[in-house]
Amino acid sequence: MLSVWEQHELLHADVVIVGGGVVGMWSALEIARRHPRLRILLLERAPIPLGASTRNAGFATIGTVGEAIEHARSAGTERVAMLMVERWLGIRRWLEEFDPEELGYEPVGGYELIRPHEEHVRHAVDYWNELLRDSFGGDVFADRPELVAEFGFPREQVQTILATPYDGALHTGRAIRALQLRIARMGIWTMSGARAEALEPASSGVTLTCWDSAAQRTLTLRARVVALCTNAWLPELVPNLEIRPARGQVLLSIPLGRQLWCGTFHMEAGFYYFRALGTRLLLGGGRHRAMQEEETYEFALNPFVQKHLEELARSLLPPDVEFAVQTRWCGIMGMAPDRLPRVQHVGERTVVGFGCNGMGMALAPRIGAQVATLVEEWLAA
Repeated sequence: MLSVWEQHELLHADVVIVGGGVVGMWSALEIARRHPRLRILLLERAPIPLGASTRNAGFATIGTVGEAIEHARSAGTERVAMLMVERWLGIRRWLEEFDPEELGYEPVGGYELIRPHEEHVRHAVDYWNELLRDSFGGDVFADRPELVAEFGFPREQVQTILATPYDGALHTGRAIRALQLRIARMGIWTMSGARAEALEPASSGVTLTCWDSAAQRTLTLRARVVALCTNAWLPELVPNLEIRPARGQVLLSIPLGRQLWCGTFHMEAGFYYFRALGTRLLLGGGRHRAMQEEETYEFALNPFVQKHLEELARSLLPPDVEFAVQTRWCGIMGMAPDRLPRVQHVGERTVVGFGCNGMGMALAPRIGAQVATLVEEWLAA
């Protein structure tokens, strides 16, 4: 049984945001900034945001030429170019809101390793620079073959390197913590351990049914507007949304006893990504090697993909470096068929904010602002 205080004070809000990851928190922040008197409740099913917000590799990236080429096959070049601009604006928004030290942000630049069979990617640099030049004020990507030797990559595996100054590295834990503290200072209440199970229109808003995992009971929340920002788990609440889970595998090496490359690195249309974390190698990806198996909600390591990542790590590191894995993890991303954001009305006083498709850290501020605009429309109705 609920107390009278719980029933009449703690289970009512003007806006309930379902999902306490980066998109949900940025949505809460944007709504609170525009409407500081609103009661905003952020609902999260786990003590730490579940999904990919805290389980990624800490990249703040606009994307790569190889990834853009592949993405344009389904979404078109103009839309992909616009999405790259949105990622850059999102990274800038992080740096406007927070000090780089709070985020553990390092403007180290981004580098795409081009294999001998990827000559078409190298030839596309001028094309994508032309598409992006007006938005960025100059060339975004540069063909830098001299970096292959400078970084010490094997010449038989890496033909050239495409560089961009617009990428950076984040300390994901610090970034999430900074966001959590900021929204708490703005009076946004976070309810953890509550899984949203169903929602339906009510006379003056939306009724949201949740499962309280600690007390093993059902809770009924009432809100004027609900924003759904649960990424891969959106189909649980809106079944007709075409969003599928995509598990990402990551490993972190032991200290390797030497300074590694400075930068964030991608390979094979962004399906591999790696960076240095001190003297350790952080490497992730390989989902395209087992696409069907990795379309899952199960937080588990895939031995095949992990073994493949280990082999890739050894091939990139100098032969005299003794490589071993210190720890491994995985995260669950959400993927739409066209890999474009979804920010839209999905019912009476209900909106969806989904914009990740593997680029959540960069896109979250922009998606959050769009969610806030749609919420405002319902509040004014």
